[in-house]
Order: sequence, then C-alpha cells, then structure tokens
Amino acid sequence: MKARIITSAALFRLIFVTLVLISYSKSGAAAHAFKAPLVLQSVYHRFGIPSAQGSSVNKSKVPHVRGGELEEQTDAQEEEVLDDGVDVGVEADVESDIGIDASNEEEGEEDNLEVPSLNHTVNTINDQQNDISDGNYQYESEYDDEKEALNQDTDVIDGYDDDTATAAPNIGVEVMTQEVEFNANDGDTTDANSVTEINVDEGGDEERYSRQLYTLGARAHSLVRKSTILVDGPPRSGLVYETIKNLALSGVGRVILLSNNSNNTQGRVEEDYFNEGMDDLGLTYRRGAMAECFPSQDEAEIDSFNLIIEYVRRLNPSVKIAVMSRSEFVACTKTNQDCGVIDSARDIGNNPVLMCIDRPLSTQILLNEACRNLADSIGCMRKGCLPFIAIETVGVFGKAFCDFGDNFIVVDEDGETPKATLLDQIEYIEDGKVDVHCVEGERHDVSKGDQIAFQWKNEVEDDSVMDNIKCVVDYVKNPTCFSAKFGSSLKNGTTCEGSEFDDLMRNINRDSKAFQRVKVPKSLSFLSLRDALEAQNDPKKEIFAASDLDKSFDPTRRSAVMASFAALETIVNDQRQLPAFQDADLFVKSTFESGGEESTHRMAIISSFARCAKAKFTPLQAIYGAVGAQEALKAASGLYNPVKQFLLYDCDEILPRAKHQNANEIGAKISGITYILGKKLSKKLSSQKVFVVGSGAIGCEVLKNLAAMNVGTMKKKGGCVTLTDMDTIEKSNLSRQLLFRDGDVGKFKSTAAKEAMQRLNPKVKMNVHTCKVGDDAKGTYFDDKFWSNGVDVVLNALDNVEARLFIDSQCVANQKALVDAGTLGAKGNVQVIVPCQSESYASSSDPPEPTIAVCTLKNFPYEISHTIQWGRDLFDGLFTRRPGQVNEHKQSLFTTNPSEFAKSLLDKLGEDASMLVANELAEDCIVFDRKDENDTQQIKVSSLMWACDLACSLFYDSMNDLLKQHPLNSLDDDDNPFWSGARKAPTPLMYTPDGDSKVDIVNSNIVNFVRHAARLRMEIYDQVITESSFISEEEVKVSLLEYSENNHSNVENEDTDSFQVRITEKIETAKLISSSMCEDLAIAEFEKDDDSNGHVDFVTAASNLRAIVYGITPVDTMETRRVAGRIVPAMISTTAFVSALSCIELVKLVQKVKLKSHRNAFINLALPFFAFTQPLPAEEIEGLHGSSYTIWDRVSIIEKQKSFSNGGITMRRFLSEIKKKAKCGEEEIEVSSVSFGPFMLYANFLHEDDVDVLDTPVKQLLMDAVCSGDIEDDGYDDNGNYEEEEYLSEAQLAEVEAVRSQSFADFTVLVEDPQTGEEAELPPVRILWFEDERMN
Repeated sequence: MKARIITSAALFRLIFVTLVLISYSKSGAAAHAFKAPLVLQSVYHRFGIPSAQGSSVNKSKVPHVRGGELEEQTDAQEEEVLDDGVDVGVEADVESDIGIDASNEEEGEEDNLEVPSLNHTVNTINDQQNDISDGNYQYESEYDDEKEALNQDTDVIDGYDDDTATAAPNIGVEVMTQEVEFNANDGDTTDANSVTEINVDEGGDEERYSRQLYTLGARAHSLVRKSTILVDGPPRSGLVYETIKNLALSGVGRVILLSNNSNNTQGRVEEDYFNEGMDDLGLTYRRGAMAECFPSQDEAEIDSFNLIIEYVRRLNPSVKIAVMSRSEFVACTKTNQDCGVIDSARDIGNNPVLMCIDRPLSTQILLNEACRNLADSIGCMRKGCLPFIAIETVGVFGKAFCDFGDNFIVVDEDGETPKATLLDQIEYIEDGKVDVHCVEGERHDVSKGDQIAFQWKNEVEDDSVMDNIKCVVDYVKNPTCFSAKFGSSLKNGTTCEGSEFDDLMRNINRDSKAFQRVKVPKSLSFLSLRDALEAQNDPKKEIFAASDLDKSFDPTRRSAVMASFAALETIVNDQRQLPAFQDADLFVKSTFESGGEESTHRMAIISSFARCAKAKFTPLQAIYGAVGAQEALKAASGLYNPVKQFLLYDCDEILPRAKHQNANEIGAKISGITYILGKKLSKKLSSQKVFVVGSGAIGCEVLKNLAAMNVGTMKKKGGCVTLTDMDTIEKSNLSRQLLFRDGDVGKFKSTAAKEAMQRLNPKVKMNVHTCKVGDDAKGTYFDDKFWSNGVDVVLNALDNVEARLFIDSQCVANQKALVDAGTLGAKGNVQVIVPCQSESYASSSDPPEPTIAVCTLKNFPYEISHTIQWGRDLFDGLFTRRPGQVNEHKQSLFTTNPSEFAKSLLDKLGEDASMLVANELAEDCIVFDRKDENDTQQIKVSSLMWACDLACSLFYDSMNDLLKQHPLNSLDDDDNPFWSGARKAPTPLMYTPDGDSKVDIVNSNIVNFVRHAARLRMEIYDQVITESSFISEEEVKVSLLEYSENNHSNVENEDTDSFQVRITEKIETAKLISSSMCEDLAIAEFEKDDDSNGHVDFVTAASNLRAIVYGITPVDTMETRRVAGRIVPAMISTTAFVSALSCIELVKLVQKVKLKSHRNAFINLALPFFAFTQPLPAEEIEGLHGSSYTIWDRVSIIEKQKSFSNGGITMRRFLSEIKKKAKCGEEEIEVSSVSFGPFMLYANFLHEDDVDVLDTPVKQLLMDAVCSGDIEDDGYDDNGNYEEEEYLSEAQLAEVEAVRSQSFADFTVLVEDPQTGEEAELPPVRILWFEDERMN
C-alpha cells in the first residue's frame, strides 16, 4: 500500500523533531526535569518542548524555575500599572514530591472566599478587555463580525503557522497577546431547579490554585472556574472517575453527570459495552470512595452517581456537581423552544463542554450532533458547536476525539511568554522595511511571519506615532538580526511613510528598549464526528494528531485501530457482550467485512485489539483521563492548541506473545490486568518490591495506579510498596495530590498516603517512612541491605536533581531498574533506566542554569527578574542574615574588648566588609522589653525611621552616587556611550507629597516599601505583633515627610580616622547595648505562600521601586511570588499523564522486555506534542587491552574470613587481586592508582614501597581518608592524628557511618596497559566486605 502523503508543514516539523529526538534522545528526568542535548535546544524551543535551558523540563529545573526570563507587559498593561499602581500580569502552578526538597499547595475552606490580589487582577484584565478597540478583539455572540475583524487584522486565522508556536518560560497568556475576551458571563446564572445538584463552596481560592494559575494564567483560569463540564459515561467507569478527578482538582466551576436510564436498544448496547468487572481503576476508585464517604454501608446500597458526587465533594469542595438526564439534554437540542428543562443557558452555564466517555460510537455521534444543535439553540458563544470531547479505552488501545465547532478561537496556542529581546537599533532598508538589531549578546526568538511589538521606556515624549503599530518579520538574517516591515496604520489612519515614518524610526531608536513577539489568536475549524469518520482516509484532511512516530504515521495501524473501534459496537450489539480472548478471529473477520485491506500487519493489530477488548488497562485510562480533562480546559478557556481531531495511542507492546490463554486465565473473576497480561505476569507484578520516592503530585498518581494494578499485594511472595517522603501536607497540596484531604493538613505525606492507599486497595502492603533519601541520610531504613534486597524497581517522584542523582547512583550500584518522571506546567517527561542495558540518569547532564551577574544585580538590571532577585536578596540580608549576625556576635561583643573585636573583624573580612558589619551591629543592637508599651511604641517609631532611611539610601542616594561615578554623557573604555545597550541609566526616586500620576506610583511603592520594611523590622525584636503595633499608610506618610524635612542630607562628611578607629567606635556602641540584650533576635525565613507575613509584599515593593528607577515595567505580587519563591507551574493533567507512562514502563521492566521496547517520553499537552524515544544504550567505555565496559560493569573482590580475622583485606592483597582479575595472558599489569571518590588511597609513584600503606587494611585507609578533612585543632594528638570522632564534622561522620555500614565499597582503579604503555581505567572495582563485619 502506498504511503499517504502528509502535506501539513506542522506534521513535517513534528517528524523532524521526533527523528532528532530519537537520534539524540537525552531523555528527561525530574519530577520536574527534562534533559536535552544542546543541539536540540532551538528545536525544543520552537515546539514548546521543555529544554535544558527552559524551566523544566530540565532536570535541574524540576521544580526549579529559571529566574532569568520573565514576562514583559503589553502597553495596555503598562498603562494599567500607571493608573492603578499595580501590574496585571498574573499566572500560576508546582508539584512536589520528596527526597530532599518539596513544595506544597493549599486549599481554602471558607465559603465565598475573597482573594483581593487575584480578583483585582482578573477584574483589571476584564476591564482592559472591555476597553479593547482597533487592533484587539472582543468575542460576542455574533461571530461574523469577529471573524471579519480577525481576517482583517491577522494573517493566521485560516491557517496555522507552526513558526508561531514558540516556547519560553511557562508564564501564561496575558502578556504580549492580542487581547481577547473569551465569552463567559461574569456571573453564574445557574438554576438548579431542573437538575439534582449539590451546591458547595463557590469561593475562589488563589492559594489552592496558585500553581495552576502560573500554568494557565489568570484569564484562562478564571474561565475554567466558570466552566461547566457535562460528562456522559458509565458511572462505574474508571475512566469517568479519572477524568472527573482531574476536572475537579483543576477547579472547573461545575460538573454535570448525564444519566441514561433508558431500556431501549441504545441503552442495552451501552450497558453491554462496559464491563465493570474488568475495570480495575473503576473498582479501585469506587472502593476508595465507599471507604471515605460511606464507610459503614455496602456499595450496592449507594447510587453510583451519588457516590461520584460525594467523592468530588471531598476532592474539591468548591466544585459544583449535578446530575441531569441525557434525554432531557438531547431533547432540548432539537428545538429552539423552551422545553422546560434547559432554560436558555442557565442549566448548563455559559461556558459548557460535553465529554462522552467509554460510550459506543453511535452514542458519541448522537451526542456530538446534539452539541452542534444545542450551540444554535441557546446561542452558544462558539459558533457551530458546543465543544464535544469523546475519550475511550479498550484494553491497551485508546482513542480521543475533539469537535470544537466551525470557528473555535485559540487565544494562545502554547501558553508560553515570548522572549523580550533587548533592542540595539532599527535601520531603514527600503519600502517600509527595516533591519532590527539586537543588543550584543542577545538572541531573538522570532521567525518569518511573526508579529512583533516594541516596548517603550517609562517616559515617552511623543506617543502619537507609537500606537497601533504592527511590525511583521519578513526575513530572518541571523540570530541577532532580522528584517521586518511595518504594515499597520498609524494613529490618525495614515500609512507608515514620509515624515511620520521618520518620526516612528526616530522614536523607536530613542525610546524603545526591547521588542517581543505578539501572539495572535487563530481560528480553527473542526469536522463533526460523522464527517470526520467519513474523511479519515482522505490525506487532505489532517484530522489525526501525532502521538508516536513509530505508530502515528503508520497508515495501516491507524486504519486497523479505527476499524476495530468501529466494529466493537457491532460485535456487542450482536453478542450482547464485549469480545473475549477466544473471539479474536471472529472480530478480525468482522472488521474486514466492513472494508479495509487484509494484511498480516493489519490482522495482527486487530487481533491484539480483540484479545484485550474485554478489560481496561489502568495506565491507559489514566492517560486518556488526563488528555480528556486537558482538552476540556482548552475548550473552556481557548488556551492551548486542541487535539485536531483524533488522538490514537496504544501500548500493545506489553501484550503477551501467546496467541491463546488457558481457561483459568479467562475466567469471570479475574482482574482486568490479569486478563490483559496473563496470570503469570500479573502475579509477578503483584509480588514486586516497588520503591516510590516521594508522595507529592506524581507520587500520589503513581500510588493510585499501583493500587489499581495490584502491585505489592502478594505479601507472601515479598510484594510491597515502600514509600518515603519527609515533607508534610500543606493546604496548597490539595489541588493536585488526590490522596490528601483537608483533614490531612499537617500530617506527613507518606503517612497520609498510606491511609488513602488502604482505602483504595487494602491488600497492598505499604512500608512508609518519613526520612530523607540521600548521601547524608545516615542511620535510616534505606541502608545497603534495603538497596540490595528490599527493592526491585524504583519509581521517582522527586522535585530536585540532588536526590535524583543519589537514587540513580544507588540503582546503578545495585543494578536496580529506575523510572523517573517530571513535569512543568503542560510539559512533562519520563525516563526509564534499564539495568545493564541503558544509560543512567546521570549519564547526561543539563547545561548549568543561567545566573545573573553580580554587577547586573547590583548596578545594571534590565529585566524584572533582576530586580525581583535583588529584592529577595535584600530581604534575606535585612531580616535573615543581620538578626543572625547579632545573635552570633552578641555574647562576644559583651565579653571582648571593642578594639580587639574590631581587629578581629578586620583580619577576617577586610576593611570594607568589617565597616559594614560594624555599622549593622551598631544599628541592630537594640534593647527592647515587649512588656513595656513605651518600648513597643519606640520600636515602632524607630523602625519607621529606619525604613525611611533605607528607602532613601537604596533608591535615591545610591542612584545619585552611581550617576556621579558614571554621568549620563560618559563613555566606556571603548569610547561608546556608557549608558547604552543593556545598561540603563537610573532615575533617583524620592517621596514627593504632591505630584502627577507617575509621582503617585512612586509614592505608593515607597509607602508600601517603608510600611512592610518597618513591620518586618519590628518583628525582629517582637514576634508578637499586637493591634497597637499595626502600621497604617498614614503613619508611613507622616514618617516620610518628617524624615525628608529633618534627616536627609546630601552633604557627605569625610572621616579621616582609620578604619580600625571607626570600626571600634561602632563596636563600642553595639557593646553598650548588647550587654542588656537578653533574648535572641527573631530570624525571618522567606515564606512565599503566607500573604499575611508581608514577605512577598516587601520584595514586590523593593523590586518595583528598583524597576522604576531603571525604566523596567513593574509587576504585581503574583509574579514576584513566582520568581522570588521559585515556584514551578504544575497541572494535574500533566502529572497524571507522566505517572501513567511510568507505570507502563514498570510493566515492561517486570516483563523484562528488550531495551528497544522501552520508551522515554517527552510531552507537551499544550501543543499537543508527544515524542516517544528508545532509551540510549549504556555508553561503551574503553578499557584494558582494547576491551570496553559500561557503567553497569564491576570487578568484584571478596574479602575472605581469614583477611577479616587479621583486621581486613590489606592494600597489598587488594592490589594482588586486582592484578589477577585484570591479567591478560602472561603479561602482568601495573596498578597506577586506587581512589575512593575524591580520596586517593594508593599511587604507585608514592606508595609502591610504602609498607605502612601496603600492609594497612583498605577499610582503615578509607576511614583515615574520610577523616582527613578539616577537624578542630583540639581533636588532634601530638602526632597530628584525630583522637575522637566527636571532633569530626557532620559530613565526615556521615561518611564514616556509610563506610562502616555498607557491605561493599567501589574503587576507581587506573592500571598501565602493558601493550600500549598508557593508563587505562578498569570498571569500578568492588570489595565485598566480610558479612560479619557489616553485622557488627
């Protein structure tokens, strides 16, 4: 059969990317990590794939967020900042797992909870949208006008240029995007009269959804919170539960369950189409819901819909849940008259989406047509169709279908913030074309056809030619320069030519600081399900989304899978049941009767489909539950590219090769996974010892899947699930971590997860721990015995690279399988490490995370991330370091002579640093009695004055000093203007009582800065803040006026005294006060999630003031929180997807399939993009005599009992054993060196004849090496040897304990190759210590 020609440029690009991925495949990692070779960075960037330089999916970024790239504001947003003193760019979302670090999320409990910062932001955005005119678009009920406007103002409505799908930090959609109002009424007009509805908390909870906000952005998240998702599917289906779980945790406004109680033919077919007995995930969910919601009742007593309702209420109390008859819903779509069931849009809301789950094809078509009819009936906001999504899994095969109508508007196709690139200049070429040059060292991210906008400095003298300018990229010359053409009219309707064009050029070169791509909304047209099925073989209709290069572009496979899904209903209708294993031949025959080419390949696929059709495979249900929920969010918000239109995925490579199963394996009582995999493999899976590291979002999803797959249920065979997480549950975790509830807040995650697992599947044996996993985790359960015998497979659910590398090293050392997963927003990845076959996690590494130069932070910031980091550093210095400094020196100040103390400082720190410390000590040593009201008031007054002085010093004095050092017209060493390029000249700021709107913005930020700085200063001395210590804005303003009148002076007095004299004077002042200080000062640790502590408010005010000083657009607290708190975006749908992929790889590991059958995964649900690549084999390392080895190989030497009895195997004996093991023929080898980690224990040029070293036990040499670091002098005896271990550092003690407790030690050994005379490294040489030693 001739291969189908694929005409789509998007598909060609997808093939190219996936081919490159397969070629280089540096798989991802991290519970938020992603690894990619440098050659792929640009490719990843254009397709929105997490890259090593992106925010994650880079193993070092998960969940680490790059602070170097932040969103910039549109002109409209900048105006909003100037009007209200607040920026409107908001986003949000993270994941937390374990090991070494973890971050959490919270959930609100109050009804109608008000969140001022979020509500203000959303309202501000809505206000902006209501005022949009000219080049921006607002969607109303009538779409004809909108389409006309879109066709006039954009070039990508009818088509979709993949070049616009770029990736940058996952920030949101509000910035540099053509403003669009996606229709959804602000109010909720829901009427529950005609539906059975459970009304619960309707209040928004910013903290609960914070990490999702950073993924979706405020606009999209607001629409999601107002959306109504109608779900039609078997109420006992695991896929229904999985999808609704994802929707509820995502915070949709309402879920309406459509019931079908009809006894007609359609109803009977639907009943026979679903086999609940082999739906393991559904059984697990229902078991857990019963134990949680109705613990004393039998499931038969509870209505299936009520069980879902009660479960959702516990998952997310803010989500409404209702039940509606499908017949009533469908009846209303057949007429425009009020049928008394659905009154206009009130019963299903104004932003509805319909999901059809696990239903036969005829039902899918029926509901899809109903959606198209209903859109016209109620005047739906999306012309031509109420968005329709159908998802279905059959065994290991899955299918999704989307129909969003004839004109669905995608507001932002990837959700990424385009890079703001510093502008050097624009240079006129001809015919309205210009060359745009980046500042030296900057690289743009634009492609041909992209629309760009210029960002202006804070003050622009003449904006008459700066409005409504559309500049389109015409040709990309190189990474730092491109040609562009001005295409839009100017403010007065004239064209860009003549004097006005000259003015435009002049103003851009004078006043523009950067440029940025503008995201333009695009329109997509979908076929109905009926039409799509008819067009599935038409190569001109691109209706299949790619999911796997091996399978998605195989037309035979696609045809076979589609035919199988279509034939399934026919078989069920004829036989009144799903096809069983033995019906495979009949099923194959029926598919060929309905048409299609008969080939061995096609028959094999259809046969595989039939063999597993009766059961459900849990990981695949989790995948399609994630995809379905994500597509529903896209339909509700217009954010991200929808699946267009079919998405097929299968994992038939896990199916047993046997063509027939015996009768015992197809009995009615077996589980779904046993039916699919066979009894033997199912038992093996149940007897696995699985170590889940972390119980955050990924960990919870993995555990849920393991419970449904019966992993760890065969206790007699050693089966168990071991879990560890040192973190505790916070309310912010509840939006993604499905195992936790409000009552679990404060508990250890692992403990609460075990309780939830017992509800889901009591048969799973759980070993839970709350200890750390890492090099310094001495004395824990995870010792050498555990790693050698207590685990078969490790599933990582971690959030940091350090822990991942440790786990990876243990898996390599003990030859254990590892599956690592990571997410960031809509992006995720999975990497599988197969013992003795694949490379390890540590085999490839990411480029170092970009850092901000000190000089940039200190004097020359040009991005908001620079000022936020500066503000965070300021917080740490003022309220963490300085109080700790006082506590550290308080006693020595009291007991030491000031002159000696000053000399000590000078010797340690030098002159400038010593002077700074002395000034800080004199300033911070204050006597305070919290019981004395006068003292409390005095602290308040002095804190206010201190904060006023700090503001003046930071934003006025220091800026003037910098301008004195480098005047505005000064030149650099190359005779170029000093203040040019990335260096922006500062504008000193002072509090001015009377002024214009711009002055008011400065004043507002100064007031906020002083207020929060003074409050935090007070809390250093008195942690119990009472009402009398509250600082009002009026008090701050009075203090600022008083300060400006009495204290501030620009006169500098020269001090001729020596540094030591001046330092001594300050120390004397501190000494007088420190003698009366009884209590330590309070140290503030930055906490991003507590709005009441003022930490983020202080950093925001400090950052925004510094931003204004340097002409950078300020941002609000939400963005400051993201950068300062290093928040990583996260979504439940992405988490569920990668967790399911991890479990599929777990099955393959238990099957022991070949390496080529495993898959690393790279996904981006936003685009959507799916790339599956074979893991790279372990790298061959050149060894001795031309041989090679891999990281999995070892040379083992066993310590005999005789050696142990004599004190242990000596270095001499060890070297002799090495020579025997490495000997080639008759030629002797020479051992050059033996090392253990960073410690060299033996070198032939030093120790060849050193009897002391050669006759010393190797373990003793190891101990001596570990203890050879810095030890306090008191710990040495006269010969320089340490006397007691109490003098060792904690790190050294941990090393000593590790050496003692491990049953082996691996050494790096270099030998001299007798053939070449060159040094060669042997595989790691392992000494297996005599067992009695370890037991002691």
